[in-house]
Amino acid sequence: MNKGIYLEFEKIDETFASYGLWQAPLAYQGKSTPFKAILKEIGGKREVIAILGRGYRLVPNGMVDEAVQQVAKVLRIDYAGVGSPRDIRQGEVVRTEDPDSFRAYWTMVFPQKYSVDGGVYLGVQVRNSEDGSMGFGIDLFTFREICSNGAILRTGDLEIRTYWKHTKGLQLDVGKIKNVIVSIVDKGQRVLETYRKLQELKLNEEIAERLSKRISKKYLPEYLQAVKDEIKILKPASLWEVYNDITELVWHSDTASMFSMRRFNQELNKALGITVR
Repeated sequence: MNKGIYLEFEKIDETFASYGLWQAPLAYQGKSTPFKAILKEIGGKREVIAILGRGYRLVPNGMVDEAVQQVAKVLRIDYAGVGSPRDIRQGEVVRTEDPDSFRAYWTMVFPQKYSVDGGVYLGVQVRNSEDGSMGFGIDLFTFREICSNGAILRTGDLEIRTYWKHTKGLQLDVGKIKNVIVSIVDKGQRVLETYRKLQELKLNEEIAERLSKRISKKYLPEYLQAVKDEIKILKPASLWEVYNDITELVWHSDTASMFSMRRFNQELNKALGITVR
């Protein structure tokens, strides 16, 4: 007796075939279902990488990469290609990918230096996935010169259909993407003010407790000692020190993926009340 559910492909959508991606609506026993398969060329073969709702809007990472390169050229930012988080520098765009995933990130740092504790740079991180594991979006990014570590401040997903260019064939609207990037970096000025305030505020038991609940113990600084359900502050520290010590441990981790780094950053920002408005 055969067990399991057997789904069939309906007509395969070739729209993104040049990027090695296809979409195939699914049928069951000859009837259409609300789902479709995303296929990607891997090792010369088409492999199913996700089954999602028919309404899911696929955006190839290759298409986003082309758009980011065009935006970088307009903004006079150097495109440095694929690298690791440790390769990110001011005045450049670096593309990073999570191992064994279909997620990609483009971290763009503007060359202007701001006078926050030795120098902080503003930028953005463009993100996308081909398997629905992460939405297309553009988030604020800050880069601290002293320790070469970055911090990501999530601004939310973007409705991708708003960024399609109305021409024959599907293309991303580079002009709209550039405008969003400039707008987010402008909002970053307020985050810099928050950073300056963090230098004046001291770590207390309430904040230490919030950190211990949101951040993995391995990313807590040495002066925050978590023992069972108790957190101890071993030495005085400003919230700016705490923020940088944690982001440095996360950013320079050899094991954390960019996806994990983003998640830890979100939890840290919530614990310290850092938002983009």
